[in-house]
Amino acid sequence: MASDESTVMVPNTRGKQVGLNLAWVNNNEFATFAFGNVLHKRDRSHQLMGEINLMKPDFILAEPAARTMLYECGQLFYTLQRRRYGLLGGQTQTIDFVDVSQQYRKSVRQTLQRMKDIPATDSTIRKMLYSIECVWHLVEILIVDSNASSGTVVTSLLQWIRYHFPNPERDATALLQEPAEDVEKKANYWPLVKALILQGHTMVARALLRLHPSSDTRSFQVADQLLQSLPIYNVHDGLSVHKYKVHWQSWRDNLHILIEAGNFGAEPNLEEILRLISGDRVAWRRQQRAATCWYEYLPGFLLYTDSSCRYYQLSRYANEWMMDFASAHANSHRNAPEFTVLDNLVLAVMDNNLPEAVVLLQQIPDNNWCAVHIVDLLYHAGLLHGNRPEDDPNGTDGTVVPLPDGKLIREFLLYDFGSLLMAEGTYWQLGMGYLEFSSTEGLGAREALLARVPIRHEAQALKLIAVARKNDFPGVIMEVCKVLTKRNLAHRRYGSALDWAIRSRDSSYVRDVTNIFLEHYCNHGELLCEKMIANLGQKIFISSQLVFLKKYYDFRLLYRKQEYAQAAELLISLMDSNIVPSYFWPCLMADVIPLLEFKEPIIPSAETLTVLRHLQLDLVPMLEQRKQTLKRQKQQQNPKTSAKSMLSLAMAPDVTTGGEPMEAEGEQDQTTLIPKFSSNLLNNCTEDLINLLRLACIRNLSRAYIIEHSGRD
Repeated sequence: MASDESTVMVPNTRGKQVGLNLAWVNNNEFATFAFGNVLHKRDRSHQLMGEINLMKPDFILAEPAARTMLYECGQLFYTLQRRRYGLLGGQTQTIDFVDVSQQYRKSVRQTLQRMKDIPATDSTIRKMLYSIECVWHLVEILIVDSNASSGTVVTSLLQWIRYHFPNPERDATALLQEPAEDVEKKANYWPLVKALILQGHTMVARALLRLHPSSDTRSFQVADQLLQSLPIYNVHDGLSVHKYKVHWQSWRDNLHILIEAGNFGAEPNLEEILRLISGDRVAWRRQQRAATCWYEYLPGFLLYTDSSCRYYQLSRYANEWMMDFASAHANSHRNAPEFTVLDNLVLAVMDNNLPEAVVLLQQIPDNNWCAVHIVDLLYHAGLLHGNRPEDDPNGTDGTVVPLPDGKLIREFLLYDFGSLLMAEGTYWQLGMGYLEFSSTEGLGAREALLARVPIRHEAQALKLIAVARKNDFPGVIMEVCKVLTKRNLAHRRYGSALDWAIRSRDSSYVRDVTNIFLEHYCNHGELLCEKMIANLGQKIFISSQLVFLKKYYDFRLLYRKQEYAQAAELLISLMDSNIVPSYFWPCLMADVIPLLEFKEPIIPSAETLTVLRHLQLDLVPMLEQRKQTLKRQKQQQNPKTSAKSMLSLAMAPDVTTGGEPMEAEGEQDQTTLIPKFSSNLLNNCTEDLINLLRLACIRNLSRAYIIEHSGRD
């Protein structure tokens, strides 16, 4: 169990005694095992079984509510790459990267909405996704959107903060819909007006102030005029920054005079609001103590103090504001606040420190999902080092600090995330898309990782084969087919096993499966999956064993149709084909006996001599081998000769393997097919069969000679 966030207890009994060692299995998984110093005295009194613990991070996006986002954003990523590299429509397209970023954020936001409807969803995942959307939104308005980052940023920051802290605006909307006489009596009236001011909602705040019973008094009317005349810089007004600041300073001095003169002393809440819009640091520091995060009130403060702030100036304000927030919290809570990854990320983006932001993005516990997509988006937008437009190779426009080795970082993130998806199994198709546009190493790893995807059912196997065929991975196709062949054999689905073996185009696999069909026929006299064999077509040429199986099926079919002459001709041609398995000769010879007993011979004398030749060369040696086997079995029963007989059995050739020694059970090749029928094929070769066959050949030969020679006369 985990004792804290950074410590994990490994349940390894032996490791507690001698220590643990670690070895990486892949990029996302490592193994721990017991390992002691060589000088450590080992206790031989008791031996403990070695334990290996596999450790890997949880795939947090496997939550049902997050899967849709994973697939949607994967499709967005793939479409972006194809458009960027001219693979969609045949040419490179102009891309609105702000629109792409908004589509990513929309998917994250929809996932958050779905999670709200599922009470069982882990709150940690919801907080993580909120953090992702919050920082992504900030990156979008400050970095991706060149129009916003090149001009003033206060308006964009206000929209960002209002979007992620929407409660004041919602509460104000509900309050404005109530009767005017009841508004001021609400307990949250002044806190709500103050919250609106802190977020720069001056228009809504003025509307609420007009509903106050004292709105006709001079102090409220002056406050309304001050809010209305608040100078806000707008680049489109044609006013220079210098003139704006002169105007703002004059407005602020006037407000200070009115406050110091005590014009709002009768209304302390109204006076505090006016102190806030005047930029009074003491008043803002009091509000910082109640803020949920350090940046919550920063955009509002900038609106009232320097609405002409640009992106390159934001760093100074952000750092000062964060220090003030820490100081205010330290004074009120007697300890400094603990800043989260999101807090530091927001500071890094506002601080124009893209390298630090990328490092912090990888600290979000989302398996680097956010880092992958943001870095990829910035790379295509030309904001990473090595992919900057030619007219500004060093980023001298002052908008974004370039990321050293940004291209390599993107490739590493794509490779790492794609490999993780491939290892999860369920998301292997997404992983292929990410690896396709990663580094050369990622392109090469696709084939190896695709072959390791766990196959759950045949539909998935067909998808794997389709992807492998599309990417020209013949080795993957072969491996998938081999896995399905073994699986079907284990479940005794021999027809499917033969079909998958044929798809693998591996002649050895086809041969082994075909041998199962032939051995089953030898033992039981029944041919498996006859309908499938009948429709093999040109597939039979993958293996000579499969050719034999199909031709033998054709022979049986002709025999059942009573087309004996054609059946006999086919059977004799099979004997001369050199593709007959050694264990199948007894069956072929038994099949030819009825065809030799016809009063009107259907097998000519020359073909009869062929049968006799194969009888002597192929069947008689099998009988001799059977006798030797029986003799060895008798010797095994004698204790005096047991050791010698075991040695002779180990050195004896195996019939079914073409005369090669049998391998020990523990040393068999793991690639061979496991399901095998327990055949006793040597018992099919008996002296009675040989004697019957010889008599049948002699009778047919005599009849054939008489007919053939009488025809000549």
